[in-house]
Amino acid sequence: MRITIVFILYCHSVVFCQNLVPNPSFEEINDTIGGFTNNNIEFISKIKNWTTPNAASPDLITPDFKEKYIIPPAPHSGSNMIGIQFSKKDWIECVGVALTKELIPNRTYYVEYWIRRSFCISPSNNVDQKMDDHFGILFSSDLDFIETSDGKMLTGTPQVKADTQLLITSGEWVKVSKYFTPKRKYDKLYIGQFQKEGEAPTLKKGYYVIDDVLVEELTDYRALEKGAELAIGSIIPLNNLHFVSGTTELKDIQSYELLNDLTAYLKLNPSIRIRINGHTDSEGGKKSNLSLSERRARFIAQNIIQNGISQYRIEWKGFGEEYPIADNKTDAGRSKNRRVEFEVIK
Repeated sequence: MRITIVFILYCHSVVFCQNLVPNPSFEEINDTIGGFTNNNIEFISKIKNWTTPNAASPDLITPDFKEKYIIPPAPHSGSNMIGIQFSKKDWIECVGVALTKELIPNRTYYVEYWIRRSFCISPSNNVDQKMDDHFGILFSSDLDFIETSDGKMLTGTPQVKADTQLLITSGEWVKVSKYFTPKRKYDKLYIGQFQKEGEAPTLKKGYYVIDDVLVEELTDYRALEKGAELAIGSIIPLNNLHFVSGTTELKDIQSYELLNDLTAYLKLNPSIRIRINGHTDSEGGKKSNLSLSERRARFIAQNIIQNGISQYRIEWKGFGEEYPIADNKTDAGRSKNRRVEFEVIK
């Protein structure tokens, strides 16, 4: 189930984070290519950071690119983009990149890429098609392949995929985006079409271009994009909640303003149910940390309920020091681990 979230129009700050995708617009290259890439080695040698996980040959499209079989559009931004072709029954091109930082379990990330179909001279390839659930962004650390008549195909289910009713045309760039909360660590990203044994993708023919790939951690729920969809299990931090040490007492007016914002957020999104999660660092005893995290989570939840949100929609739980997101051996790490967040539960 996915929850459609209404953006808070009154939010007074939007948090922009580091893009974890190196060379996201494909502008950093070692050399240009005048046409189609001959093989995977040539592709890898021409562009910085990006690779292809099998023997396929995706294309680096620069202003020097000229081919008689396709007419690529202008890039979404900058001068370059990536071209991937689907032309045979099984042979499907794919590109990948190592992230600058691995994705942390139970943190929420905003993921985005832009796609467009290129005009093809061949009528059979020059057809607008809807997306399928085999195409998108796959986060992974360990690769698996299926042997096909044309070589190896990457297997898996992409975590970021478009609505299957989304039509990809040669007329305009289309943005595909999602908020993603991983349950394990990932350090690599792949874009393309993926397959499991016995499952045949429906998007088989055509030439598609990709540009502007973005992965950034969401560090403030007030940065949620308008119309965002949050899946059950999404975890959103409530930064800038400042407690007096060892208590449930909030330190400053900014903390109360954040709670007022969260209450208004829930009123604008009446279908969402959340759980307030409390966490501590590892300083002190486990028992006292668990108790403190529980009391703080309950305090936040009760504040929201007192401000007009149905008790049915709010749960709370303390986890103590059980789920650190940073190193408890450093001051900076302990500061990150002392946190409150909300989790979408329905």
